[in-house]
Amino acid sequence: MSDLDTLGTVVETDVLVIGGGLGGLWSAKKAKENSDHVLIVEKGPPMGFAGQGYFSGGGIEAAPPEADVADHVRDALYLGDGLYEQDLLEKIFAQSWDRVEELQRLGFEFLTEEDGKLWGIPQRGLNHLFCYLGKPFGSGGEDMMKVLTVEAKRLGVEYLQRVFISDLLKCDGTVVGAVGFDTRTGDFVIFKADAVIIATGQCCMRGHYEDIFMSCGEGIDMAFRSGVDLKNMEFNTIWVIPKYFRWEGISYLLPLGARFVDGNGEPFVEKYSPVLKSNIDYNYLVRFMAMEARKGNGPFYLDCSHMTPEDKKRMAPKGGWTELHYKKMLKDGIRPFEEKQEWTAGIQWISGGLHSDLEMQTNVPGLFVAGKSRGTDPGIYFGGWSLCQCAATGTWAGESAARFARENTAKKIDVEEVKMFKSNLYAPLQNGGHRSQDVLLEVQKIAFPYDVILLKSETRLKEALSKIQAIQDEFIPKMGAKDPRELMRLRETACITQLIALFLQSSIHRTETRGAHYREDHPKRDDQNWLKWIFVSNKDGKTDFRFEPVPLDKYKFKVDRFYMDNFKF
Repeated sequence: MSDLDTLGTVVETDVLVIGGGLGGLWSAKKAKENSDHVLIVEKGPPMGFAGQGYFSGGGIEAAPPEADVADHVRDALYLGDGLYEQDLLEKIFAQSWDRVEELQRLGFEFLTEEDGKLWGIPQRGLNHLFCYLGKPFGSGGEDMMKVLTVEAKRLGVEYLQRVFISDLLKCDGTVVGAVGFDTRTGDFVIFKADAVIIATGQCCMRGHYEDIFMSCGEGIDMAFRSGVDLKNMEFNTIWVIPKYFRWEGISYLLPLGARFVDGNGEPFVEKYSPVLKSNIDYNYLVRFMAMEARKGNGPFYLDCSHMTPEDKKRMAPKGGWTELHYKKMLKDGIRPFEEKQEWTAGIQWISGGLHSDLEMQTNVPGLFVAGKSRGTDPGIYFGGWSLCQCAATGTWAGESAARFARENTAKKIDVEEVKMFKSNLYAPLQNGGHRSQDVLLEVQKIAFPYDVILLKSETRLKEALSKIQAIQDEFIPKMGAKDPRELMRLRETACITQLIALFLQSSIHRTETRGAHYREDHPKRDDQNWLKWIFVSNKDGKTDFRFEPVPLDKYKFKVDRFYMDNFKF
């Protein structure tokens, strides 16, 4: 028996995929097509049910064969106020229809027009960004997960559920595996791998919607601790949601005529967005809600009365959990298409994530990234972009990781490093310290107020950061857990707190308004000083920020159109 075997269960694989959502499934599928052994490790449910993708509408952004990819790049670049990576955008859109056709070959169906072409809904008032919806409408995310799961199983992808990965293992600077524990038994597990893919999604700060509760940024955090650069951490995405019920599909309703009104029934968004009106990015909607709420003009309602009867019928859910929910609403007397319903700012997550090259290789050899763990945008969201990004980055991460695994057999695992990780991991089980849910609640109280995350200012950001850092110093090290499940929650809370601290620090640095980042004390865009990306690095345990100008000299397109210019703040 080796020294590793005495520490825990040892599992070996060629490619280890951490995260079982859509990004993880695409990664595992592509890796298995090019490698012998691929294993997905997921902290949550069985294959096909993990991640945010299952609860999504299943709409995917894509550029059809007859389209000019350059038009899609220009629109997205405009939407992101110049901060997208143009070469990455071009690569994503160039392969997007291949992924649509691949889904169709696997059995996924899309809504079509009478002539048989896929029916797409234009996004954010732009000319070229279209979201294509699954059929039947309402079960798209569930069905997309299903067909990818069937294919992954057919290929022989292995899957290990209810195991939380806590740390990455390195040898001579290269990632060679990971360690974690079974969230039910508490058993320690050691993974040896020739390549590792992070596909754990973004940091959603454990909000109250079911599809973001599990997205706590642990993959981003563990990669950051291992030396991977982070990017776009100052941007967060905030969705507008119903106050009293769950809904999926607002990205499709607004282009079809739905609008938001205030407590007096007035279309207040038009004061800020005279041309695009309510058909705008969510971050702007909730920003304007916050501004109007300060004036006492709330609450706010979604009004679908301007939609055509045909569009209302088409957008009524006809499958999956959304249909069940819709029928329950009708039974309870809630008619979302016929009556105004109160909506508010709700779902939020940090948009930043891991940085990589165009093949999804991070700056740490042997470690790749897929899906929403990869920081790609300044918080601006348009329907279908997330699933498009997951399909593209998952494809490249899987292919690249398999190639790396073939060319680089795993180096020796440092037993002493494993012992250290195991000791640190289980230490909270030995004390009766602070409960993680109590600490998380305090963190959320600091970070969630709209005048911290939405309407930012240096004073409020620094006040919040000081409180978060105090929690990191005084409470995070003293948290305790009574069982493996609480131990997982404890680790998630530590990850969330660390990423919120980086979000606040990055937000302080960017002294302008751009994309989803709005500074009340710097309400204008500053292209001369801030057409830049902020990178965050972990160097010997110390956080380092650097600012890199967007390399317009090597990009094809000028940055001379800005989405934010549509709005009056």
